Order: sequence, then structure tokens, then C-alpha cells
Amino acid sequence: MLKQALLAVQWQAVLVFAGDDLAEEAGRGDTLGYSSKAPPLIISDALASNRPSRVDSLGSLCNNHGRRQFYDIYEQFPVEVEYVLMRYRQIWEFDDDTEKLSEAERLAYHQQHSLGIMEEIKGWCSEHLANETVEENSSLGKAMKYFPNHYQGLTSFCRLKGAKLDNNRMETKLKLVVRNRKNAMFHKIQAGADIGDVITSLIATAEEAGIYVFDYFNLIQ
Repeated sequence: MLKQALLAVQWQAVLVFAGDDLAEEAGRGDTLGYSSKAPPLIISDALASNRPSRVDSLGSLCNNHGRRQFYDIYEQFPVEVEYVLMRYRQIWEFDDDTEKLSEAERLAYHQQHSLGIMEEIKGWCSEHLANETVEENSSLGKAMKYFPNHYQGLTSFCRLKGAKLDNNRMETKLKLVVRNRKNAMFHKIQAGADIGDVITSLIATAEEAGIYVFDYFNLIQ
């Protein structure tokens, strides 16, 4: 079990950072151990605070957030929203087809099958906004603006090797961090937060590897 856990830490580590410069810390090559390699690829939502400004990195946006802009207003605009959801459904089906492909093969597959659909959604949104068939400041108009405004990041999975269609896998890991935040409320000093990050990272990594966390901690203490 310990050997399995150590391998998981080496190859599928889940790292947690807390602090004022969260995005900067996550983007630091020396922190993650690849300062001599290419800039890290960071996937997030479109919040500016999630993008490092003082370190080199490659940005990618989670398409689940792009899809949610429309999904959340389905009851008000069922016809328009269904148009987008149907096309996103196709893209996720294509993504399922790439599960066993290499990163290079996956990129080529999405370029061939998914990029055209993304371009179609962008064109559809831009056309409605340009023709003023949708009120720009309505909830539908805001969803339509989101897509072309963040198109570069949303199509990273069609441009960058290793970029994912969505960040759903790590979104589930955030529940562990949120649970601690609700229980602890805050850390008194940064050193305490750093120690908490190490422990949380070990818990999340063991969980990701399918290892019982309690036994794992007893083995490594």
C-alpha cells in the first residue's frame, strides 16, 4: 500500500496552495519542480484572479463553466440554450472517444472533430449580438458574450497539447479544501496555512490513488 501511495505521489499528485498569491504560487516552476521545462498549463474559470501575472504560464479555460453560462438560464431561453447544449454534448462525446489516446493524438482528434463545433457556437453567438436579436445585457446576452470573449481559452483543448476540455476532475477535489475552510474558517498565519496545504495535498493524493487515507497516514508517520 505504501509503495502504491508513493507512486501516486510521484505521478498523480494533487497539490493544494493557500494564500494571497495563489495563482502566482501555482504557476511557479520551482514549486512544482519543472523550472527548466515549458511553462505550466493552468486550467481554471475566467476569473482574472486565477491567472498568474508574474510568471510564465499557458492558460486554458474550463468548458464546463462556458456551458453553465447557458445551462443556468435554460428555463428562460429553452430553444437558444438547447442549441448550445446539443453542440457541447457532441464535443463531450468526442472527448470520451479520446480517453485512451496520447496527448498528441487527442489534440489532433479534437482539432478535427471539435474545433468546428466551437467555431459554430462562437459564430452563432456573435451573429445574434451583432444583429441585436438578443438584448446584450440580458442573461442570454451575457452568456453569448462570455463565449466569444473567452473563446481563446475555451478552445485551448484544440490548440495546446495536454489541455483538457474541462476541469471537472479537480473541481471535485475542491470540496476537500472548501470543507476545511468552513471548519477552520481561516488560518492565523501563512505558515499554518502552508502546513495545512501539505496535509490536504497528501489526503487528496491518497484519495486520488484509491488508497485508504487513514491507513496511509499511519504508515508514513
